[in-house]
Parts: sequence; C-alpha cells; structure tokens
Amino acid sequence: MANENSKINYGVVALIAVVAAVISSFVTYKAVADNSGKFAVVDVQRVVVSSRDIAALKIERDAQVAELKKMADNANAKIKAEKNEDARKKLSETYLSEINGKKDEFDKVYASAIQASDKKLNDIINAVAEKEGLKVVFNKASLVTGGTDITEAVVEQVK
Repeated sequence: MANENSKINYGVVALIAVVAAVISSFVTYKAVADNSGKFAVVDVQRVVVSSRDIAALKIERDAQVAELKKMADNANAKIKAEKNEDARKKLSETYLSEINGKKDEFDKVYASAIQASDKKLNDIINAVAEKEGLKVVFNKASLVTGGTDITEAVVEQVK
C-alpha cells in the first residue's frame, strides 16, 4: 500500500503547468525596442516552482479541497443515516447544492489569486530583464541556445 505522502498531487502539477504556460505566453514575445540581438531567457517552470506565492496558493488550495471533502463526508453520513428514501434524495440534492456552491466560491477566489500571481511573476521577470538592459525575454524551454539567462535573479525575487 502506497504511503499517502508519496502520492503525486496532480492538481499541483497542473497548477505549475498552467502558471508556467501563462507566464511563458506573456514573456515569450515581448516587443522588440531595438535590434541589438540581445535577449533574455528565463526558466519559467523553475521560477514558478520557486515562488512563495505559488506555494502559498497550493497550501490554500489543499485546505479548500480538504474542506470540500469534509463537507462531502459529513453530507454522506447524514444521508446514509436517513431512513426515508424521499428525505435522503432531498438531503442529497441540498448537500450537493451547498458543496457545489462552496466549490464555485473557492474556484473564483483561486482563479483570481492565480491571475494576480501570474501578473506579479511577469512584472518581476520584465523588471529583471529591463535592469539587465534586455528588451526581449524568451522562455528558456523554447530555445535551444542563446540569450542571457536571468532565471537566478528572478528566482531570488520570488522566494
């Protein structure tokens, strides 16, 4: 039997992939102000993994999922205890509505937080590139070679 701590949290993996993709889309094709050929590269996935904001969002999301699971477990216990079939059906509909409402509320807050975090990470990446005098930033994963790697400087700011 697998240890619960060794299970892969696919939600976190998906979160990192989505955030990395969004940030990548913002920084990959920044407008070129000069034709000097100098450009920056940043390992967006590493930045996202290093971000304390993203780590805090993961903790918050895990707590939300746990709360929803607790709500569902409590609802199931109450439904199971009810002897009348019609009453069980009504309880089931009521609890399902409450749980879905709470999930929708959590999803809206989470989406807003992800969007704010994406903007913050994008602003940090742009500020580091600008400080280095670089006008274009590419996701390191989309290039084979070249560019000034600013990943370390960005990671230091997101920790």
